[in-house]
Amino acid sequence: MDDVKVTSEKMTYSADGQTVVFLGNVVVKHPQADMWANKVTVHLRSDSSAPKSDSATGVDAGKLEKIVAQGNVRIKMEKNRTGTCETATYTLDNELLTMTGSPKLSEGKNTITGNVIKFWVKENRSEVLGSSSNPVEAIFSAPGKADKK
Repeated sequence: MDDVKVTSEKMTYSADGQTVVFLGNVVVKHPQADMWANKVTVHLRSDSSAPKSDSATGVDAGKLEKIVAQGNVRIKMEKNRTGTCETATYTLDNELLTMTGSPKLSEGKNTITGNVIKFWVKENRSEVLGSSSNPVEAIFSAPGKADKK
């Protein structure tokens, strides 16, 4: 598993050992994407049969299940892909990034918006859900006359 690095102004580790909450100028560095948010909650996989960690933090990084970013979320991925939303959930098992709260995903000049954006990072596949009040909107950059030589 690739390392995930999180920095913030404050960190709280739950007593049950299943969540770690980061607050204030949170930055998540992951090989698939970098993420910035006001708050990030890291959910750890529950494994009651595994022995408790002896480290000072009690956190076993190999047990990451999902990362939930909230508040002014910005995402930067490879291939000039960027995203913004209010809440982003990244599930590590299937490498699914789910964006809600005015989500917008861009690749260069191309953009897509809707109610929910689901992006499968490894498969490079997305699904955008809209509604009658907030339909899916896609803008694709087409070469104009000025672009032709």
